[in-house]
Amino acid sequence: MFRKGPIRRGNDGYTINVDAAHRRVLADLLAQLRDSVLDSTDDDRFRRLFPVAYHADPDHDSEYQRLMHGELLATRLDTLSTTLAILGNNPDDESIIVTASELDSLTRSLNDLRLVLGTLLDVQEDDYDEPTSAEDPSFAHFQLYGYLGWLLEWAVQAQQEALDDR
Repeated sequence: MFRKGPIRRGNDGYTINVDAAHRRVLADLLAQLRDSVLDSTDDDRFRRLFPVAYHADPDHDSEYQRLMHGELLATRLDTLSTTLAILGNNPDDESIIVTASELDSLTRSLNDLRLVLGTLLDVQEDDYDEPTSAEDPSFAHFQLYGYLGWLLEWAVQAQQEALDDR
């Protein structure tokens, strides 16, 4: 079934139809995320990126964090690097074509950004009060949160279509 959206599966990969200005903003936000994670991963804003593994046992969790934190950080930084390269491709074109692996990196990076933004906005599952007035200081952040969710939905749908065709 052909659906028109910002991310679609094609014969030669996946087409991302996000205008160049939006890609530049996304790249800027993801670069800020990369720099922030490099500076301090124990910041509360990143608790959803590096979650507690053992809620009932702080000693086990401390050991898990000690063993896994570096690997999780390296994976996130690698994914962000790939995504920044993708978003910088064809800077003036309205669409770019990416491989399945590149789309996976983009999806992970957008999700990471959305997780951090959701933490800052104190979004809990689907239970949150989105402001309705542009006068609200958090209005733009919630708009971005929604936009990232919309992009993620299309990315996951495109990836699912590829799996369904196997």
